[in-house]
Amino acid sequence: MHDSRNVSPAERRLSLAAGIAAVFAAAELLYRGITGFCPIYSALGVSTADNGEEHNDGASVPYGKGVRAEETVMVARPASELYEFWRRLDTLPRFMRHVDEVTVLTPTRSRWRVRAPIGSRITWEAEIINDVPGKVLAWRSLPGSAIAHAGSVHFEERGDRTEVRVVLEYAPPARYVGASIARLSGEEPQLQIAEDLQRFKAIVENGAYA
Repeated sequence: MHDSRNVSPAERRLSLAAGIAAVFAAAELLYRGITGFCPIYSALGVSTADNGEEHNDGASVPYGKGVRAEETVMVARPASELYEFWRRLDTLPRFMRHVDEVTVLTPTRSRWRVRAPIGSRITWEAEIINDVPGKVLAWRSLPGSAIAHAGSVHFEERGDRTEVRVVLEYAPPARYVGASIARLSGEEPQLQIAEDLQRFKAIVENGAYA
């Protein structure tokens, strides 16, 4: 019989993996299209349903009104330990350089004070909206806060390390709208998150988080 195959085994495996990934991506897009719901947007408290037909008043950062930054770091510690450290919100200023203080008000609410341009300070209150121990923690600022803010941190074990992924969105207070939104804390948000995560990695891998 004539063998019509003209693709190497290695290339066939790559094609199969890409095809499977495409199927999953298509399934997620189909789900979003049918239901109008995105789990990731829900965790962040973000909505793109601002089209005159639907509107999510619970979204902290209106679609298209803020800046979004995402960063990932691999940490040589179990996901459960990293989640427990992050869940103690008042310890966050140890590695978040622009956060002066986080005061825990209730199990799900906290008050944040951060440094802003020209030496000023901004304070707002936030609530936890998604809390899965060892997996994900998501929060958003309360309505009427000085800053519209939403964020999440995800923990995914990969072998003997854990991938820590942080997603942040915020819109600046009205008095800073005339300036570059990326300079709310004096530097690019992407760089700020990357540096914060490196400090986080150093603290937990050195065991200095008890």
